[in-house]
Amino acid sequence: MMVTFGEPGVYSSYSNPLPSTDTWEDCLEYCLGLSTCVAVYNNNCQMFEIGQISTATSTSETKIAFKFLADNATCPIQEPTSLQGHYFTNTTYQPYTVSYSAPTWTFANSTQLECPTNYALFVRDLGPWCMKVIQHYACCNKTIAATMCNSYGAQLSGLDSTAEYDFMLAGSWPIFKNVTTNKIGSTQYYATGVWVDGARTLACMGNTTYPCNTTQAFSFTDPTLSSPPGGYLWLPGRPDGGDAPADGIVLNLYTTELYGMEDTPSSEPVSGVYCWMGYLCGAVPT
Repeated sequence: MMVTFGEPGVYSSYSNPLPSTDTWEDCLEYCLGLSTCVAVYNNNCQMFEIGQISTATSTSETKIAFKFLADNATCPIQEPTSLQGHYFTNTTYQPYTVSYSAPTWTFANSTQLECPTNYALFVRDLGPWCMKVIQHYACCNKTIAATMCNSYGAQLSGLDSTAEYDFMLAGSWPIFKNVTTNKIGSTQYYATGVWVDGARTLACMGNTTYPCNTTQAFSFTDPTLSSPPGGYLWLPGRPDGGDAPADGIVLNLYTTELYGMEDTPSSEPVSGVYCWMGYLCGAVPT
């Protein structure tokens, strides 16, 4: 939040969500925790959500605060000429800007972006990203997984954070239940896995020394992944290149207590008792 001296200018509506006994600091904390809040005015916590306020005007007496995306925790010495923020839900994302030309702050909302049906939205440092775990009808290799994601207007997704990993894990358990309780074709498998983005680099083929025993052993096509991404939570001792060429990555679900990322041959739809039967698809919201 950036706090400055000012007051609301042009606006359509507002709310006062907190009791009059609450402090200005309480108001700031409330706005910071509410995804739809873009500004608050120090007048009984007068709060504006996205689309409700158009301008604010600098003053010398009252305080107003704007929510924006900050690269660091240090506030600028001078009034910044432009701030950027965003509002998001589980499936939508809407960026906005707050620009300053003395004495007026102007709010401008960009077009709201939406995820494809049944995809979940995650806000990454490099932009918003939508994801969905999809079960295939049979065991499949990475090529089939990527082709199927492409057929849905998406691509194989990577994992940028532990929140994304947890989302994928939750969506993969129904696949695990299906594989371990039903025959796939004429074969009974006892474990499964779900394909994600990641291809072992040539430099790390057959090499298990650092950094080839980390996520850095792989290259990625997911356009908004961090480098290195933080959502690949590996099984103990993985990636180890043990199942050569180990050029692909799956979320391995061996039991309800043993699971994690595993490097495996990308051309193989099965591996022993494992049937790789799903994929994590991702797309930019539009």
